[in-house]
Amino acid sequence: MMQFLLQKTYLGKLEHFLDNPLHMNFLKTNKNNFISNGTNVQLQGVGLGNWLVLEHFMFGIAGTDSQIRQVIKETYGEENYNRFWDKYYTVYVQEADIKYVHERGMNHIRIPVNYKLFFTDEFKKSVAIREINRVLEYCKKYNIWAIIDMHAVPSGQNPDWHCDNATGHDMFWQDNTAKNDVVRLWGKIANYYKNEPTIGGYDLINEPCYFAKETDDLMIQFFKDCTKAIRSVDKKHIIFYSGNVYSRDFSMFTENLDDNCSYTFHLYPFLQIANELDSTDIENRLQKCLQKDVTLQHLTETLQKPLWCGETGHPHHFQESFHVLNKYLTILDEKQIGWALWPLKDCGSMAMTYPSKNGEWNMLCNELSEGWLFWNIFTKDSMISAQQESDKYKYYEWLANESTCAWEIVRNNLLKVPFERLLNAVDDFKFENCSRETEFFLEKQ
Repeated sequence: MMQFLLQKTYLGKLEHFLDNPLHMNFLKTNKNNFISNGTNVQLQGVGLGNWLVLEHFMFGIAGTDSQIRQVIKETYGEENYNRFWDKYYTVYVQEADIKYVHERGMNHIRIPVNYKLFFTDEFKKSVAIREINRVLEYCKKYNIWAIIDMHAVPSGQNPDWHCDNATGHDMFWQDNTAKNDVVRLWGKIANYYKNEPTIGGYDLINEPCYFAKETDDLMIQFFKDCTKAIRSVDKKHIIFYSGNVYSRDFSMFTENLDDNCSYTFHLYPFLQIANELDSTDIENRLQKCLQKDVTLQHLTETLQKPLWCGETGHPHHFQESFHVLNKYLTILDEKQIGWALWPLKDCGSMAMTYPSKNGEWNMLCNELSEGWLFWNIFTKDSMISAQQESDKYKYYEWLANESTCAWEIVRNNLLKVPFERLLNAVDDFKFENCSRETEFFLEKQ
């Protein structure tokens, strides 16, 4: 069992508002600081990954978000499909989960969403709005900001699975219809939440990644269009901009697109310095990694806006080096860079809370997938090989194909599973049934 301790030293750098009703004032930016009610805020939180957008390694079943949903619908029919997802959404994030976030001393959550869930019904009655609103009520009770993250968009903003992409290519940037749809969607979201201070801001698009330099201009124009759509109805909320290469390269930003904005980068030390995790000089290695793998100097010297590491974390099977994440968060706090761990809950891959590996959900998923495990193909060697390829999409095509082949196995095996067994297994994700606290602990100041 991993023993990872997020210590109380992360708190107290700046005021945390954990029990202060002023917390629910709008979160804003002022120069390079996040502020609320005129006071500086150090963002420390966690993402609700695998809730409103699925990821196979966190869900337990191979496939993209759309593939997983497809196989459940075609196997059990639309009525049972709706029953399953209604229960899944409700069980996966309950009041107890948000209370736990508060008790761990955190002040915000990041809510990743697949754009499709805003179109499941009339916008105001869509699954996305319904579920975000349900969780916002818990956030208000426990003084937690919620940042909406558009995690998956049509055609894929990067070539990976986590944007619901089974092609291995990023086609969103050349798809004008897709871009216009997302711009209009952000306008709707902003208009709906314009007076809601519990919303911390709008994370416009998760982890763009493309390999054609001319796409820089397309991404900047997309961000300008989103900003215009949002600001036409909402002047209050922070707009978060991502960079290329999975939110690490911001060199295409020559100026700020909005005054009340922030830049969000993602960095996972276990990936970026995989060969250096046992270094006796790990703090120095992490500092160099942050400067090398993120265009940090450009962000701090040229753009001069507050920064938010919207994702960082560590997989459970690398438990011997969880201290690296601990050191990394300390560095971010010292630099007054906000952060959000990834994620709050999953099937036992890299989350703060998770169901038993011997529980019904994980046993069923292992049975359906015939032992398929994402971490067996997403290895250090595979990433090194990908970096050496002249055709950068070759690796992503291979990764997408491996996942789809594993999904086909699930598709066949699910036919043998009674619906009630699948439905009942979701109970393993209830907060009270998950392991927690002894694995991750952030002490309140």
